[in-house]
Amino acid sequence: MTAPSVMVDLRNCYEGFAGIPQELRLLFKMFSDMAIGPLAGLASGIHFLAPKFAPPKTPYERVMQQSQVLISQDTKRFAVPAAIALMPGRLQRMLTYPAAMAATLGQAETLDMEIDIGIFEDYIWSKLFDKTLAPRDRTFLQRARFFATRLGHENARHMAFLPRFLQKKIETQDWDVFFAASVSPYRVSPNTAMMVRYYDALPLMSPHTVGDPWPHAMSHGRMLERNMRDGANFYCDSEPVRDDLLRLFPQAEKRVSTIPALLASEFHPEGCDAPTLAQILRRRASPSTTPAPASRKPEPQVPAKLFMAVSTMEPRKNYLKLFQAFELACRMSDTPMRLLVVANPGWRSDAEVAEAKALVREGLLHHVSGLPISELRLLYSAAHAVVCPSRAEGFDYSGVEAMACGTPVMASDIAVHRWVYGDAAEYFDAYDVEQLAAMIVRFADLPREEGYLADLQDTGFRQAALYRSETLGPRWEAAIQDVARQQRAGR
Repeated sequence: MTAPSVMVDLRNCYEGFAGIPQELRLLFKMFSDMAIGPLAGLASGIHFLAPKFAPPKTPYERVMQQSQVLISQDTKRFAVPAAIALMPGRLQRMLTYPAAMAATLGQAETLDMEIDIGIFEDYIWSKLFDKTLAPRDRTFLQRARFFATRLGHENARHMAFLPRFLQKKIETQDWDVFFAASVSPYRVSPNTAMMVRYYDALPLMSPHTVGDPWPHAMSHGRMLERNMRDGANFYCDSEPVRDDLLRLFPQAEKRVSTIPALLASEFHPEGCDAPTLAQILRRRASPSTTPAPASRKPEPQVPAKLFMAVSTMEPRKNYLKLFQAFELACRMSDTPMRLLVVANPGWRSDAEVAEAKALVREGLLHHVSGLPISELRLLYSAAHAVVCPSRAEGFDYSGVEAMACGTPVMASDIAVHRWVYGDAAEYFDAYDVEQLAAMIVRFADLPREEGYLADLQDTGFRQAALYRSETLGPRWEAAIQDVARQQRAGR
């Protein structure tokens, strides 16, 4: 069989450092190293271009059109006529958004807007990949092609609320496989198979934990149902997520598989001296919780043991219980301890941010954000233990990343954690503050380099190896080959 060609929707790469954006960058890089055919990235973000471009007649016109695409994505503003461009942004959207939607209803997007990597390599690298991949990886960009659509990804997502025949189509007939992260707002050409990397069904099953449940849960559910109806193959990041998906669509069992999340190779043990640690904590302190210098208690003279948690601040991450448990643990123990949280405030996080501010003022909490992997690796390696307190998860990268850095893990006793971490973590009831506090105190009294915590460290190294590219790469390559083979057989 001819090596299958693959197009990957890179929308999520425009977002943060960790989670889905991180894995999508890693997957795209890994696909570029596989024995597959041409690889392309759909680099459309939040944008709309009007009017429709005519085929460029000169090199200048070609570069100018591509530049307008990238400007609209980078600024998240529509490209509009000059008279409208002078208006305030909100008014621009009020005038152009309905017209943009109406103008493209029922029309298929052509993929004739190719981004010239020779000219715009810096944009593609810095906006989509630099937050995760190492500089030495940059050469893979020359092994891929990059395209943009006329209608931006987020606008296409809004069209999912319309009847199915009005859902946005893209002409992908030149590609055997279209790969999307989470769910896709697009319909693809009949000869193209869709692969969906599915992370969790929490927008539907835990709507009380997302920011604005109506548009988020409803658009997720609508796109999910349409991807299912269009015959997409789903690849869940954990077996519990697969169970949830089959609870919703039991008839799709043969099209729903599990391939665990991919761990970045940059996570490994690395020593971090006290001055470097202090510099990172000071420089990356989150502005959302940083108090005035005079209002914060001084650091203890005896070095404190760091307990660390890494994830966005939102209800399902269970930070309030963690904060309560840590305060209680500090009252129960004479061992100097500090809690280190690496997190950006997410949806419905007002209570968590307020509590974090109080703990920072008390000198019990370091709250940092915006860390590149190189610094996150140092913090993991310096931590005495990493706490994963979530009430609901799809995978939870932080525990695996900590294990890869040689740090013991304490995790809430939920199905996903049991499946992902196995015997390499100690578990606590996510709702029991006293139980977690007692575990923190017990861990604080144990040496990390010997005995029980050292055993957890050794088991963690073995568990983290399950999620390396060396282990998962062959599974992804086989999945792509299999989907393309089935698609070609059905033509």
